[in-house]
Amino acid sequence: MRHISGFFSIVLICLFASPLSGQNFGGGFKGGMVASEVSGDHLAGPNKLGFYASAFSFLPVGPYAHLQGEVMYIQKGSRSVPNKHNDYYDYRFALQYVEMPILYVQNMARFTNNNYLSRLLLHGGLSVSILTRHKETEDGYVLLSEPNTYKPAELNLLLGFSFPIRDALYFQVGYSNSITPIRPHASGETAWNNYGQYNTLWTLGLSYIVW
Repeated sequence: MRHISGFFSIVLICLFASPLSGQNFGGGFKGGMVASEVSGDHLAGPNKLGFYASAFSFLPVGPYAHLQGEVMYIQKGSRSVPNKHNDYYDYRFALQYVEMPILYVQNMARFTNNNYLSRLLLHGGLSVSILTRHKETEDGYVLLSEPNTYKPAELNLLLGFSFPIRDALYFQVGYSNSITPIRPHASGETAWNNYGQYNTLWTLGLSYIVW
């Protein structure tokens, strides 16, 4: 994971340093809401709400596509909302990350002349998330975990789309799922394709191109 984090850092440095090289670049800021759950905790979701905020820079890789790098703060985790169906079980699992996404963004104008579809931007890519803080509570009591329980970083798959609202303002919908586990199952069990618990989340937000 250290080698992957280093690779992402190098790519992001190149993207954010592009203004110094005089290349044709752009960039801005984005933020919004997060609805998340943790796969493997046996809770329905996504019930955990949070937010994200990031700065991004992009470089064209063709007339209808660009490569985008970001530095993001994002909240993830899961929650059990107390109700009569779960015996009023109150559980909160809060995770905070600094995330480094690298996205390939495709303008659909390359494939269609439809007035709406041609304005749509599809994006997909990977990100590395560095865990900065975590807290787990059950019925108001803080649960203590072993220091090595949580993975210090995770690799994620990212998918989503953007649609312009105004000239430089875009509405965004995103989906993210961990490729690597965030921590082992409570039982310690593993399977050939399941090594623990994984973050799954949806995002709704706005992005604004500043330059």
